[in-house]
Amino acid sequence: MNEHYIRRTDSLYTIITTYPETLGIFTANGFSQLARQDQLESFGKMLSFEAAMKSKKKHAAIFMEMLNEVIEQHAGMQEEGVVSHHVDDTVQITGILPCPVKLPLLDSFRTYADSYRAAHGTAIDYELQAASGGLDWIEQRLSQASGPDDIPDLIVSAGFELFFDQDLVGRYRDRGVFKDLSGLSSFNSCFDGLDLKDPRGNYSIIAGVPAIFLVDTLELHGRDIPRTWDDLLSEQFTGSISLPVEDLDLFNAVCLTLYKERGIEAVRALGRNMLRSMHPSQMVARKGSEAKPAVTVLPWFFTRMIFSGTSLKVVWPEDGSILSPIFLAAKAEKADKLSEIVHYFESRPVAQLMREKGFFPCVNPEIDNGIPSDHRFKWLGWEYIYAHDMTSLIARCTEAFNEETGARS
Repeated sequence: MNEHYIRRTDSLYTIITTYPETLGIFTANGFSQLARQDQLESFGKMLSFEAAMKSKKKHAAIFMEMLNEVIEQHAGMQEEGVVSHHVDDTVQITGILPCPVKLPLLDSFRTYADSYRAAHGTAIDYELQAASGGLDWIEQRLSQASGPDDIPDLIVSAGFELFFDQDLVGRYRDRGVFKDLSGLSSFNSCFDGLDLKDPRGNYSIIAGVPAIFLVDTLELHGRDIPRTWDDLLSEQFTGSISLPVEDLDLFNAVCLTLYKERGIEAVRALGRNMLRSMHPSQMVARKGSEAKPAVTVLPWFFTRMIFSGTSLKVVWPEDGSILSPIFLAAKAEKADKLSEIVHYFESRPVAQLMREKGFFPCVNPEIDNGIPSDHRFKWLGWEYIYAHDMTSLIARCTEAFNEETGARS
């Protein structure tokens, strides 16, 4: 357990008063009484973190990771994810890291950056923030750039928002600015049949975030467990599912993939069937008497928080988990400096870290992603991506989805 900021023996009162930004995590996971000052001072002082996790049957290590993450975010621009050396010979890396792997990956990358500088005499300036902080900061930087010289040398991010928007990274895509610097000759066997290698040689993919179903069998009320995306979109689940609307990377991947395969009506069906947007940890918590979704679409990572013996059942869609890829965009003109760094991101140690800490299947062929051979993936595919304006499609899907949810409100 990473006791980076808090200790297992700390009281909930100590944790929340020291780091007020953690209150929302506690209240969303069964400790709603802590929002009241009198309860925080009485109940909160009596209960240690370790005892609280046992009382709610929470996975203490994972819960502490969530607390560490929100504390890191609150620390702002002076946190460890931002390093600037202010020397002439540098490479600049900017990006968004999935929340579950940000802290361990930064620990690893800090060590790598030091060794890279010692070996090559080149410093690595990096700003790597967690996905939970949103994209505004990096979108602003990219939109204000006057040309390729004003953008980072290497950009890392999940999702289709940054890399294919013609006002952001996408405007440099077809100008020879980027080059796929991957050193892998083959990809992990769990991705067999998918065209993850960019045929135009612009971008690299290092891993993906899979979307699966979490079914609450107590809320099915006679309905069959949905096994496919078609099952999930059927009218029998009207007003019965939860979606990670605030997790744009995954949500947009789901909408775009369903739109590609089934048209705009599939996106409308998704909106019709949504009960509410919930953070995955809220679904896992199952608290309160309010109406609960029968099915939640969520990243595979959150299944780690589920204990056996509950009414929650994990379902990997039989027709494939929709994948939100984690992309890299590296400047071609700096290939001599960036190739080794790209190889670091796709290396076996980093792939193992991402798989173990985040349940993110990685393309490195040397690791076991822990995915049974009959479990498949869906993803848009490069041919479809290059043939369409992703930004326009996202806007169209968002509009159709919101029209449907708005019609029911």
